Amino acid sequence: MVITLRHAGDAARQQALSEAAAAGREQELWPGGLLSWSLFASTDGQALMAYEQWADDASLDAALASPAPYVPGIVGTEPSAPVRYRVHRSHVSAAGQAEVGCVVTPVFDVDGPERQRHFIDEVFTMVKDVPPMPGSIAAHFHTSTDGTRVFNYAEWTDEQAHIDAVTANDPQRIRSRITGEIEGVRPCGYRRWHLHTVLTTAP
Repeated sequence: MVITLRHAGDAARQQALSEAAAAGREQELWPGGLLSWSLFASTDGQALMAYEQWADDASLDAALASPAPYVPGIVGTEPSAPVRYRVHRSHVSAAGQAEVGCVVTPVFDVDGPERQRHFIDEVFTMVKDVPPMPGSIAAHFHTSTDGTRVFNYAEWTDEQAHIDAVTANDPQRIRSRITGEIEGVRPCGYRRWHLHTVLTTAP
């Protein structure tokens, strides 16, 4: 996966950038090995996120090195070196077949690959016997290949369900333990997103 985040500034610019990016991506040649490109708009009107799924690193490397290089991310915004991720662990709740209405992306800065794995395993241990919050569908924990980030791609039925979850009582202190008590892990905040556009390879 390649995940790209960009600040838009305000809702009007977010809308303009998202429409231009989707149109631009549709007009470009589709590189081999790119399975899907999804564009998300943050619910606060401040940001955009592109989530790309690739068949493998070799396909991405070939696209980047082609005569007309593919530029990952969000067309029309500042290009940068792609940040590559792998899905490390996923959890699907009993509501796993519900329609996803909101994606939430908590991000954590970590001190290397061992801390990535340790943090994710600790989270799974903490919540193993805890009933899922209403509206929670799935959580997919990604690790950046450079060892510096953990990115949780969490699926919810709607934005309000997540708001209710983070404002509910936390008697087991799971939220505080996850966001501040694991050595070598620092929370970088989160955003809530709505899907704007998804493009995929031809069947």
